[in-house]
Amino acid sequence: MLSMYDRLQQGEVLNKKKLAQEHGVNEKTIQRDLEDMRLYLEETYRLVDVTIVFDRQKGGYVLTRPSQVWLTNEEVLWLARILLESRSLPKKDLESFLDKLTMQCAPTDRKKISDLVRNEASHYIPLRHGRSLMKVVWALSQASRDQFVVEIEYQREESEPSKKRRIFPQGVLFSEYYFYLLAQIEGKPYDFPTIYRMDRIKAYTIMAEHFSVHYASRFEEGEFRKKIQFMQAGKLMKVKFRFWGESLEAILDRLPTAKILEQDGKVTVLQAETFGRGIKMWFLSQAQYLEVLEPQEFREEMRETIRNMYENY
Repeated sequence: MLSMYDRLQQGEVLNKKKLAQEHGVNEKTIQRDLEDMRLYLEETYRLVDVTIVFDRQKGGYVLTRPSQVWLTNEEVLWLARILLESRSLPKKDLESFLDKLTMQCAPTDRKKISDLVRNEASHYIPLRHGRSLMKVVWALSQASRDQFVVEIEYQREESEPSKKRRIFPQGVLFSEYYFYLLAQIEGKPYDFPTIYRMDRIKAYTIMAEHFSVHYASRFEEGEFRKKIQFMQAGKLMKVKFRFWGESLEAILDRLPTAKILEQDGKVTVLQAETFGRGIKMWFLSQAQYLEVLEPQEFREEMRETIRNMYENY
């Protein structure tokens, strides 16, 4: 029965006569086993229609499962592509992950999926830190959810000594190849969390003590993500700017808080609420197609940076 169930889960078509010959039993035994499995599925998946049916076109029994429960071939390929592009896993972890994803497809389709990602996987270059962070991400995500105090040993750069901190974890985000832990440092109130790159956390201890956060002032990861670029914080501000590049859509996708104030032909004036250091880096990447209008202090900072860049050439 376990063998039959496993094969059904993998998308195989089970022929009752062949199964009886394979296992040295009569077809009535196979039929009873199928009925037992059908009852098990009805009990286990009460809210969704997962069952075993006879498919005349395929000439055997198959496991039917709704698309909202199981991954389709398209979804597996989609996830594999995102995983490869993220470069967030060491190659060994990546290969294991891709194998598990491919196993979600029916046996007849696995080679197709494997062929589609094999070439890209062979050229995969992981990040230089080479650390497997799955357990760290899970543990600190749990600590954030359950509001446990955490002690970490953190090293910003290889040339710098590591430092120990007692922190109140607020959440975990992924951005631009890296996982980040957002946390408040104990005894140091800030308007926004400190950002720690998780591969630079050399050691951590989840303490038995809890910290408390007032509901009204709780940290919202989704809101924070809307306002930050390249995981660089700085001062939170409303910035007004003029844009006349090729793709306004790309601006609006990049800055979820952006609102269009004016449009005149290809020139658009927008305003967005964002953190200063990250948005400055991104604005500079737009070259001559963007001009900061407000606040004046930030406009002057951009002017000074561009002047210094010009001096390099």
